[in-house]
Formats: sequence, structure tokens, C-alpha cells
Amino acid sequence: MTHSLNTIRSKSSLGFILISLCWAFPLLAQQVQNKTSELGEDQVEAIVERLGDEDFKVRNKAYATLERMLEKDEKIDAHLQKFKNHEDPEISTRISGLLKQHEKQLKLKNELFEFQKQIAKLRLLEKQADGVWRIDPDDEKMMRSIDKKKSIHKIKLTFVNQSKQPVKIFTICAHKHKDEGGGNRNKHAKIEPGKTHNCKETWEKRVYVLTDMDDKALGLYLTGEKNAKIEFKGVPAAKK
Repeated sequence: MTHSLNTIRSKSSLGFILISLCWAFPLLAQQVQNKTSELGEDQVEAIVERLGDEDFKVRNKAYATLERMLEKDEKIDAHLQKFKNHEDPEISTRISGLLKQHEKQLKLKNELFEFQKQIAKLRLLEKQADGVWRIDPDDEKMMRSIDKKKSIHKIKLTFVNQSKQPVKIFTICAHKHKDEGGGNRNKHAKIEPGKTHNCKETWEKRVYVLTDMDDKALGLYLTGEKNAKIEFKGVPAAKK
């Protein structure tokens, strides 16, 4: 009986401890989080100071650390702004360069997001493994009007005509690019059946239109950031 009573008391004590810990852990976690937030600026400052170290490896490691921190937490940007005019020219130069690089990355990220929203309005038929989008040819007019920022990735593009008819290749651009034709088709090449055409150098987010000899659109394609191959197999038979 005494043994049973002790067991009950032990279980009760254990239950009380568990309940206490469950209640205490969130508070402890919050305290640790607050402590980390408080130390954040000091930690950043300590790493920044290493940018002026005499050892080249130490400077580079500190720079790489700040890059990663900035990528994970954009609030670090506000801390780094304070060091743009640091008395050490090495530190001020590296911080200014890092902030400009981060600003450029954010701008590209926002542009890509906006571009993706515009692309979502199109009828996408297929996304190929190399990142090329195959779009409904009826969306060519809409594709011309899409706002396209300056491309930054050069790529190689190969066209393979697997159909039984010759096809023409045109490029089109956004209306705002008046120096490239302002939304017009620009003739690029002609491919005979079974032949291949190589574009040794082109860019991401470039639109290509494949047409028949009467300039009727057969295929509409949007390039990605990687080297790609577009295989034209002919227009799919209409469903009955």
C-alpha cells in the first residue's frame, strides 16, 4: 500500500514538473529570442569590424558572413547602413558595395515577381525541363505587351524542326523596347523540315514565334535562364 502511495506521489510530482516545464519553455524561448534580438546589432558590428582586419582571409570571411546574414534577414540592412561612412575606408567601401549588391538583388527579385504575375495571365501549355515556356500562339498579342526589364543571362538556344513543313522563326519584344521594333515581329531564321538552327547567343525572357510560310503562328515560346532546345513537332491535331 505504501509502495502504491509512493508511486502515485511520484507520478503526481512528475506530472507537475512536466506541466511546469510546458508553461516555462515558451517564456524561456521568448527570453532567448529577445536576448538574440538585443545582441543582433552588436554581433553585426563585431563582424563589420573584421572587414578592416589585416588578414585578407578574415576580411573575406566577414564579408561572406554578412552576405548570408543579409540574405536571411533584411533587417540587417538597417544595421549596415550605419557603417557606410566608417572611418576605415576598407570597411566603408565593402559595406557600400554589399548594400548596393543587396539592393540590386531585391530589385531583380521584385521585377521577377512582377513578370511572373504577368506571365500568369497567359495560357501556358507546357514548361520544358530547361525552363522554356510553351505558350498558346493566340496569346502572341498579349505577350508583346508584357513589360520586360533588361535581361541579365546570356543563353544558347537550339531550334529543331521535327515537322514535315518549313517554319519561320521570329523574335518579338515588349512594346516599350522601341529600339528593337516596339512589339513587332523580327524575322530571325527559316528552318527546313528535319533541320536544326542554333542561336549561339540570346537572352532570358526572349519571346520566339514559329510560323508557317504564310506567317501564321504555330508556336510561341519564352526562354528561361538556361541553355535550351525547342523541338517543333508540328501543330497538334484538333480534338474532335
